[in-house]
Amino acid sequence: MNKVLLLLILLCGMLYPQLPSRYHSSDELTKTLKQLSSRYSSILTMESLVRTSRGNDLWAVRIGKSGAEDRKAILIVGGIEANVPVGSEHALRIIESLARSYGTVDSITALLERTTVYVIPRANPDGADAMFAAPLMERETNDSPFDDDRDAAVDEDGTEDLNKDGIISWMRIKDARGEWIIHPDDARLMKKADPAKGEKGVYRLYSEGIDNDKDEEWNEDPVGGTDFNRNFTYNYQFFGRNSGIHQISEEETRALANFVFDHQNIGLVLTFSSNDNVTIAWKNEPPKGEGGVISSVAKEDEEYLSSFAKKFTEMTKLKDAPKPAKGEGAFNEWAYYHAGRWSLSVRPWWPGEVPKAKDTSAVKDSTKKNPDSKKDDKDKSDDPSVKTLKWYDAAGRKDVAVAWTKFKHPDFPENEVEIGGVRPFVLQNPPAESLNAAAAPFITFAVHAAAQLPELSIVNASAKKLDDNVYRVSADIVNNGYLPTNSTLGVKSRWVRNVRVEIDGGKGVTVSSGKAKQILEPIKGSGGYRTVSWIVVGKGSVTLKAGSPVSGNATVKVDLK
Repeated sequence: MNKVLLLLILLCGMLYPQLPSRYHSSDELTKTLKQLSSRYSSILTMESLVRTSRGNDLWAVRIGKSGAEDRKAILIVGGIEANVPVGSEHALRIIESLARSYGTVDSITALLERTTVYVIPRANPDGADAMFAAPLMERETNDSPFDDDRDAAVDEDGTEDLNKDGIISWMRIKDARGEWIIHPDDARLMKKADPAKGEKGVYRLYSEGIDNDKDEEWNEDPVGGTDFNRNFTYNYQFFGRNSGIHQISEEETRALANFVFDHQNIGLVLTFSSNDNVTIAWKNEPPKGEGGVISSVAKEDEEYLSSFAKKFTEMTKLKDAPKPAKGEGAFNEWAYYHAGRWSLSVRPWWPGEVPKAKDTSAVKDSTKKNPDSKKDDKDKSDDPSVKTLKWYDAAGRKDVAVAWTKFKHPDFPENEVEIGGVRPFVLQNPPAESLNAAAAPFITFAVHAAAQLPELSIVNASAKKLDDNVYRVSADIVNNGYLPTNSTLGVKSRWVRNVRVEIDGGKGVTVSSGKAKQILEPIKGSGGYRTVSWIVVGKGSVTLKAGSPVSGNATVKVDLK
């Protein structure tokens, strides 16, 4: 086994988070971050990027000693999808694990001495707080008022807790014109009928509520808002669902974009979101349409992203992830295609095979095949929702769904109406007691990703005498990291700086040939190098410097003799 991989697997145990295994509201998140910043003040700093409309802070945490802004960096973003708070919990546990390990775990100490880790644990704090509000309701957006149905009224038709159970669930209305049927693999779920399979819809399906504005649409204009993972510039959908009034329209998304642009040392972005390119790596594809719009990962970058995908599976043993969501204004795609950074995104949780024991914290058991399973293959469903509910059932959880119950609905006096279905947040987030176990493999992968940034050194530096006081100075600028010093999209976007090399001999030396300061084309990783040389006139010595914000700096002194 690769020694680096073995070391990282061993680290998984050392980096096991030591936070209470529960979900944090935005207030609780703030309190925990302040406690961690106080406890690990030599390594942690935090700043508020913006205050939201509800008064929450959008926190950015820096993990690194003084001078961290001058070192290459990775940015980790959680909570870009408000209805997937497990991503925020992973990000919080990365902060705790790295800070606790600094000074005690040699490999983490060495990593943080040369690399800065920025973490934005919750990109949409207002939307995430729906998990802690009453009634319980899953939502993807922030609180910004928005006219979803374009009728010149704002937030006028939202949901209501009709059956007073404290949960906004689903209501199905029996109607021959409906498009939905009861899921054949799990009656707690509904699915759209597929006419190609001979299925005929018998239900209409809405979130729980009434037609407040009497337009014969239900809950089509709820409170809020904008889905931040649909609000960025790449493949943005004008007039799309929850995409916002325009690109980067929200204070929070602007703050997030500005943070990336203001920190030129960010070479890699790791996002927890459903726009997954880690379990299934992006592939280079032929251009679509006319106009030269880039619609897929650059061929030169493809192999590196594929390597991350392979390493993720090897390290975490997690497999069978749901199909990645299509990016439409997604943050992680913006980070690569428009901001020019290497960008990885991974879904923060999905159930694996059914656990053998009623222990939801047993991530190991939930991701391995169950040898005791006697299920016939025909009982296995490819539907991720069905798989998730089976996992919960095997784990002994009885609170994942609300039983479908008849309800006399004022808007449908002639129809049979039932309220029920899967509870909010269940399908994309693990039980609270399993959060620490669920986070551990993702922490290990985050450490691995941070260690792959470019790292420069200057070798074979020499001065060859050509004549009296005339020398040819040459050196190799080597990239000892894995990733190249710039991605192909980084070069195209012109946001990410290439390596700059300069020679300085002070007043006693002049450069006769060659540029004293020059910009190099990207240098491949794993020992890739570019040779530079100058002819200088003078006595004494010269200093060679090479560096870029995303690859670090190197300096060497060469005597002229």
